[in-house]
Amino acid sequence: MNTAKRSNKKMQLLCLWCGPLGMVIWIIAFIMAGIIVPPSPGASAVEIATFYSNNLTGIRTGLLLTMIGATLTAPMVAVFSAQMHRVEGHYSPLSYTQLGLGMGGILLFIIPVMNMQTAAFRPDRAADLIMLANDLGWIPFVGAWTMAALQNVAIGLCVFQDEKNEVFPRWVGYFNFWTAILYSPGSLLYFFKDGPFAWNGLFSWWLVVTVFLVWFVVMFFVMRKAILTQTD
Repeated sequence: MNTAKRSNKKMQLLCLWCGPLGMVIWIIAFIMAGIIVPPSPGASAVEIATFYSNNLTGIRTGLLLTMIGATLTAPMVAVFSAQMHRVEGHYSPLSYTQLGLGMGGILLFIIPVMNMQTAAFRPDRAADLIMLANDLGWIPFVGAWTMAALQNVAIGLCVFQDEKNEVFPRWVGYFNFWTAILYSPGSLLYFFKDGPFAWNGLFSWWLVVTVFLVWFVVMFFVMRKAILTQTD
């Protein structure tokens, strides 16, 4: 193996490890902001305003760190496409689909978080306006799942093209398809303000977050193995 290939592996591994670093920052940030469990969509405007005013520093700092953590996942997304390109070859529509959706998906963290920052920026404004900014944060943060789902489908289809399983084991394809399906309960948050389908409920929040974290960990190790066994 020549020096360039060794360097490429090291760079891919460095980019891959940016993902877990970003995720650790993201979890710490949510704890700081007190939003591991989101504020209830059924809460009154006064309750939402009070939620922000009672932890202004924690929320502002935590949300800032959330944006940093989300951005750090970008190099990991790029590694996914680099390894998918090994399967697809020169013309790689699925690799580019994954890359575009993965990078766009980062904005589904950053833009909603900026709306929450808006809610925390002027705690003395009318409670209804703070509630509106809060809604503009949580509804897309939890409910805009379709980009992530199609990203999973692109990965799954790519895996099935790897007929000799030289890059990815076949089960990774099925795993990504099931992940895409399990994101779909997020669609129901638009119709409920309480219960399991609300944005803080069992299916719309806890199921989706758990599935995402499991997918993230599994794909980290899948990509790490693909990089380490890369010979071309």
